[in-house]
Amino acid sequence: MHSIESSQIRGNHNWLKSLISFWGSLLLILQTISAFACLLAVTSATYLLNDIADLNTDRQHWSKRYRALASGKLSIRAGFMLAGGLLVGGFFFATLLSLQFTLALLAYLVITGAYSLGLKRVPLLDTLIIGILFTTRLIMGTVLLESSKPAWLLTFAVFLFFSLAVAKRHTEIVRAATSGSLSLKSRGYEIEDAPLTLSLGIGAALASLVVLMIFVLQEMLPGKAYSSPQFLGGIPIMLSIWLGRIWLLAHRGKMNDDPVSFAIRDRISAGLGVVVAILFLVAL
Repeated sequence: MHSIESSQIRGNHNWLKSLISFWGSLLLILQTISAFACLLAVTSATYLLNDIADLNTDRQHWSKRYRALASGKLSIRAGFMLAGGLLVGGFFFATLLSLQFTLALLAYLVITGAYSLGLKRVPLLDTLIIGILFTTRLIMGTVLLESSKPAWLLTFAVFLFFSLAVAKRHTEIVRAATSGSLSLKSRGYEIEDAPLTLSLGIGAALASLVVLMIFVLQEMLPGKAYSSPQFLGGIPIMLSIWLGRIWLLAHRGKMNDDPVSFAIRDRISAGLGVVVAILFLVAL
């Protein structure tokens, strides 16, 4: 009888531990979703404010002229009101999550504001800031999850996103050379800058691949986190194929303005992403 009661107590204790573990996981999921919503609200507000600042230039752009503000579908007043509401709501809920996350979000807003107010007109610095902004989003995620911030990941992200930002500018330069558009002047670029953006962008892409390969080689050492780290070696190969495709299309002027938006809609990019995900899961 005593042994039965002891088994019941242990069973109830295990159920309680499982319930606590599930509740902790549920809270983490809710925090992640809430943080994503806050970041989405703030970034959407900054995009609106940036579009208002670039209104005249966007109306002369081959694709940006169809945006809500540039096309007149959304008035400037409504744009300001919507941006203000998104900022207030995003930061209010961010303070409920974490002070560090709120400070990181504020740093993102300050950098974006400096970019919109003038730094976007400084050639090459504008693309570097875009790379830093994307990397700041990674930092916000690690702050919220209270995890470490691996130096290799942040370095890889800066090089990768800098390369993608330069690819966007290179596409604009190539298209301006064939169409005679004057939209480059507001950014500080000239048609003659095409060889420079091409070399810098590809160089940054190669640097990101080197950083990723160093990480993979380190994980192949004994005692690391992955059980089959040799499968990680395929990830830099897939990424190099994707970056090569991005830069080939950008140099031909066939990139749809934004490499990230292009990757979401591109079937080849989606296929490479699936392969990367499979390689990562197999390596665990």
